[in-house]
Amino acid sequence: MTSEERDRRVLALYERVLEIEQRLIPTGLHTFGKPAAAAETVHLLSMVASFPRPELGLPALTDLVASGLGLPPYDRLMEESQSSGERMRERESVESLTRETVRRLLSPGDQPERAAALWLRQRAGVAADSALEILSFLSRLNLRLQSNRELEGLVAALRGNYLPPGPGGDLLQNPAILPTGRNTHAVNPYAIPSALALRRAEPLTRALLERHQQETGRVPESIAMVLWGIDNIKKEGEAVAQVLWLLGVRPVRDGLNRVTEVEAIPLEQLGRPRIDVVMTVSGIFRDLFASTMELLDRAVKRVAALEEPPERNFVRKHVQQQMARGQSTFQEAATRVFSNAAGNYGTNVNFMVLQSQWEDARELGDLFVKRKCFAYGRDARGRPLEGMEAQALLDSALSRVEASYQNIDSTEVGISDVDHYFEYLGGVTKAVEERSGKRPRVYLSDSLTPHSRVRTLQETLQLESRTKVLNPKWYEGMLKHGFSGVAEIEHQLSNTFGWSATADAVEDWIYDEVAETFVLDSQMLERLQSLNPHSAQTLVGRLLEAAGRGFWSARPEVLRRLREVFAGLEDALEGVAP
Repeated sequence: MTSEERDRRVLALYERVLEIEQRLIPTGLHTFGKPAAAAETVHLLSMVASFPRPELGLPALTDLVASGLGLPPYDRLMEESQSSGERMRERESVESLTRETVRRLLSPGDQPERAAALWLRQRAGVAADSALEILSFLSRLNLRLQSNRELEGLVAALRGNYLPPGPGGDLLQNPAILPTGRNTHAVNPYAIPSALALRRAEPLTRALLERHQQETGRVPESIAMVLWGIDNIKKEGEAVAQVLWLLGVRPVRDGLNRVTEVEAIPLEQLGRPRIDVVMTVSGIFRDLFASTMELLDRAVKRVAALEEPPERNFVRKHVQQQMARGQSTFQEAATRVFSNAAGNYGTNVNFMVLQSQWEDARELGDLFVKRKCFAYGRDARGRPLEGMEAQALLDSALSRVEASYQNIDSTEVGISDVDHYFEYLGGVTKAVEERSGKRPRVYLSDSLTPHSRVRTLQETLQLESRTKVLNPKWYEGMLKHGFSGVAEIEHQLSNTFGWSATADAVEDWIYDEVAETFVLDSQMLERLQSLNPHSAQTLVGRLLEAAGRGFWSARPEVLRRLREVFAGLEDALEGVAP
């Protein structure tokens, strides 16, 4: 390769290393009533400081530093650092100055805000008055981080006393969630999506379509999207806003700021085709956002009725094709909002996988559809459907899907921390694969840093494996919690295994390194066994299952050792003497 090609490869690799290094991760379980440690607070507040707060009139501290140094805005530095060594050095300088400023802000002493502002003026040329505004905000936030009221709130609740309310959500997106220990509330469902969610959703939607076009040469005609209630609470309906952008419509608000209608964005303004979106909705979303589900149903049918060329309106194209086959009425062919039957929750795909109660992977996709095939919206007469069973309609809609997609909503919980991600996104991916005859591309959006990204499922699993289960900082933090910590390590592997079962997305090296780190290392294995022999056995058993089902091409000597360890753990649990 040429020197330029080599430099680009090195920059790309360095960017991946930085991404891993700077990733916010929990370094242990949350201890009820205990505030975060000082070292964790520096990293957390540095990330908070990198987001602009237009609702408070505050710029990002990283933008102030970049401007003081005479550099482009921070988001531009992040974008251009992927192809420019000079921009990478400038970006690192901005990030280093930001972290040091926050560290000085949290240092003991008189007037730490002013001292940090003066230091920043000397080092980066940032006007002290400009820096003081955001430093005062970070200082107040730090006080809230240190004033944990969880025990106080629990006792008050048990006494039946009044608990002050506070919003729920993610700290990076909404610092107003602090202090903890309050009675959390959600959002006004009639205001979903908020204006802020709409602004955030547009670039992510654009990035999703661009990523698919880069990989396939065209935008997808149909996308299967997972909508969760908690996700849309935390981000004020950002995922809902993404659906509207994909369809090419914008919300219309009434005098009370309620979203009551949608209007189509003209094609010439939209600049791309309207994408067909099949929505699989969680039970929590269904219960909390009934009006939003009706809005989404109305949006799809509004788009399907537009007199536009089929190559520019994929919703209309697919509806017309289905009607031409004589299979459905317009209302049926345009049904795209699906969830559980009223009163039911979840897909149960996670239970089937984790309990090893499946032989053929097709069972997982079929189970997903059986649990999620209930249509919501309104019929041709305007009557609510309220969970009408419509498996044939969901089968038909999924058969056209080319990509499945979901948002990651928090730094605390990733796609291998809980089984619900592979239960939903993995489940719909497997269902699409069976009904379309090919595996769809799987994407996840990540807006946990100022530079929002759309990653493939494989890229996301690689990142999470390196930053969590294979990261000594993460697993040593977990092991400090003894029994529960070992259980968390085992859950990470089991949920990673879930992505093998539903999307075959886990590379061999992940299983190789998990085995090397936790089983083949005799000292680590002894620690796991002494702290939690049950989870240790489950972890080894999961590795053996991954190999047995063909998800992992393990070396024969590794499999032999795993079987020996499993048998030894089983004997120990049953009290059999060695």
